[in-house]
Amino acid sequence: MEGSLLLANGERFTGQWHGKNSDSFGEIIFYTGMGRIQEFITDPANKGKIVAATFPGIVNVELDKEQFESDQIQINGLIIQDDLSIPQNAGLYHELMTANIPILAGADTRAIVKKVKYAGEMPAVLTLGSSNQLFPIDQKEGRADKKKVDMILKEGKNHIVIIDFGYKKSLLKLLKKIDCKVTIVPNHATKKQIDSLNPDGLIFSGGYGNPLLWEQYLNEYKHMAVSYPVLGLGLGHQILALSFGGNVEKMRTGHRSFKEPIIDSTTQKVYMSVQNHGYAVQDKQLNKNGWRISFKNVHDGTIEGLVHEHYPIATYQFHPDLYDHPLNSIVFQTFFHHLGERKGARVYA
Repeated sequence: MEGSLLLANGERFTGQWHGKNSDSFGEIIFYTGMGRIQEFITDPANKGKIVAATFPGIVNVELDKEQFESDQIQINGLIIQDDLSIPQNAGLYHELMTANIPILAGADTRAIVKKVKYAGEMPAVLTLGSSNQLFPIDQKEGRADKKKVDMILKEGKNHIVIIDFGYKKSLLKLLKKIDCKVTIVPNHATKKQIDSLNPDGLIFSGGYGNPLLWEQYLNEYKHMAVSYPVLGLGLGHQILALSFGGNVEKMRTGHRSFKEPIIDSTTQKVYMSVQNHGYAVQDKQLNKNGWRISFKNVHDGTIEGLVHEHYPIATYQFHPDLYDHPLNSIVFQTFFHHLGERKGARVYA
């Protein structure tokens, strides 16, 4: 059965349809990785995306749900070049079919990726028919949810509160590894609610959507951030920059890689980082608002890390990795140094 991908600019790409018999909408992005697809498609930052994956055979990988970054697959559709005329029974294919997430197989992923790189990430629809109708992506995505306060890890030397914009499970695993007690709070929590939990520090988590959708909460976030040691990751990095008067702009194509090169502004060392975002903090008003740039992207010079000169706040566009990554030490040593200073003693991760 033939299906197609229709882009917001009117261009259409065809392929063989697998899955539910209804259209699927989302922003088109691409993934060129040769592995770690299970982490990518379960990352909350990819909620509602349609993903064009370029590596052959990627739907046949066996999944290890211990590596999932959330409890479910987050994407709205997958596009691959492989011919799936022979029924598939294992791995990612089975998981997507079970979750009613469509696959467009036998598509020209090279042409799709080239188009997205040139024209930028845009709304799209995976459709069984020949409809030219495009539905806009819900501009309210990412606004406050109704999640409750939840103490996930009940034991640990330091009590960390995560402001939840769509945290990754790997972050919890790392915090458990370094002996932290962790409470998750909704992204619309108030400073008064945070204070009542008596945390040692805060983490503004990663997540999905336009950071400006949280504009109404920025003053509250700033009040939190100046009161505790703070770590910002991914979307949390962008939101904290906005909270202190910074600017964020949508990128033509985001950084969506497990090996995105960044450079330390102090040591000039280059590291490979884990990233998944479509917006970037701009180098406007940063100095006026007390920020110093700690990391930049090697490819395009975009800002990958910030340190505040007056408050114990460090933010990173990239994420800590469950694997023994040298960036983990940089991220958590800075954060735990700030925790130790607040407690009046040095604490090491």
